[in-house]
Amino acid sequence: MATLLLPRHGARARSSFEGLTRRVITIVGALLVGVILASRLPLGENPVLLSAVPWALGALGAAWFISPIDQPERLQGQALMVAATAAILLVAVSAGPLTAALAGAMALTPIAGEHWRLPGRFRPALSALLLLLAAAAALLAAVAPVSVVLVLFDIGLNVNSLVLLGAAILLVAGAAATPIGIEWAAALGILAVTAVAPALRWAALAGLIAVATTLDRRGERAAWLAAGALAITSVLPPLAAPSWSARVQVVALAAGLALMLFAARAATLRVLVLPTTALVVMVALASVNVAGLVRFQWIAAVGALLLVARAALTWLLPDTSGREVVRDGLVAALLLLAVSARDALGLGALAAVLLLIDVAVVRIDDVPSASSRWSRLVVLARSNWPASITFAAATLTVIAALQAGLALGLLAAALLAALQLAPLVDRHAAPPAPLRPRSALRWVGPALSVGCGIAPALVLRMIQLAR
Repeated sequence: MATLLLPRHGARARSSFEGLTRRVITIVGALLVGVILASRLPLGENPVLLSAVPWALGALGAAWFISPIDQPERLQGQALMVAATAAILLVAVSAGPLTAALAGAMALTPIAGEHWRLPGRFRPALSALLLLLAAAAALLAAVAPVSVVLVLFDIGLNVNSLVLLGAAILLVAGAAATPIGIEWAAALGILAVTAVAPALRWAALAGLIAVATTLDRRGERAAWLAAGALAITSVLPPLAAPSWSARVQVVALAAGLALMLFAARAATLRVLVLPTTALVVMVALASVNVAGLVRFQWIAAVGALLLVARAALTWLLPDTSGREVVRDGLVAALLLLAVSARDALGLGALAAVLLLIDVAVVRIDDVPSASSRWSRLVVLARSNWPASITFAAATLTVIAALQAGLALGLLAAALLAALQLAPLVDRHAAPPAPLRPRSALRWVGPALSVGCGIAPALVLRMIQLAR
């Protein structure tokens, strides 16, 4: 039904022979992969031909997304991928009819991201409402630790302190950093973090990726691969032995988060999709045993090194436009280590939350360019060095990583040291998200930076006094 809402006006764009050949090969290859997966992963008691239907729809959607004729077909491909994700997970893990209907309705999100914009007269009121809700969620998480499951008919929502903090981050990011008109996309991230049903959780994440890549498509394929790796964690338990399934789930969680960190370097992918993915992984890691956590930490350490190496290697390119911000790679690597460091005091989770605030809301997008090494030293001296929130989060990451292991702690300490010298290398930061004036809500970033920089010091002081 969602694909029928995209009528084409006029004739389709003409394709060349090479384009048609590539398109046919893509469709046939994707369908073959879908049939193989359907035969290897038999879900439920349906025959193979019937079980292959959602896999085939997802494969066809992926082919249309990879090699589309025009923009409507690209949106149709995304709608099919979201719907196939919901259908496969609904067969693997049973859910109620209302949950199934809401998960299927996520197929409308690619169309909503392309065509639905909030009217201008409602945007200031919505931004103010989102900020008020964010303040209420953060206050509730700080004052009264909660851990409840809210049930509306058959839709279950998991609410705890971490989820409330994540919802506050997504609400502030939706109000202050998303492109104008799609502030409502923050609700998709909150739904993905709080949903109990796997079909609804991963369908909401897939829909959020479709909305986030409407205006800026950089990193969209890596983001979809990350979503697929994360969604497979809910398909494996009913199909495989518990020991083998648990190992693969941990690997898929680590690989999915690392892929999302590679993809989400700009625009709405960084502002909304990355915090949503990190929060979902943090919630999933709460049930991972010690052996699985060690495996996750090794993958996180390798991923952190690759993130920093990728950002550093771009500086070897002759074209300066392809260079990435080294600071962003270091912050992403620290975020990956903070998520993996599940220490007894919860400092890793606190550091991850602070880094998500830095990435999604506080990140400075405009740094004056410097012409020489000495002028860059002046810029470094005049900057807020070290930025309160980044320094506090990185320090907590080092402490939490040292509790997890000496190697992980030394890697985090090296990343912290490199983060302080990153302004000497970075001449400019990545551009801000499109269509969002940076003057709007300018007070949000500094206020959060100061508050989040002081909070860890108070927490550590209270721990010291308690001992």
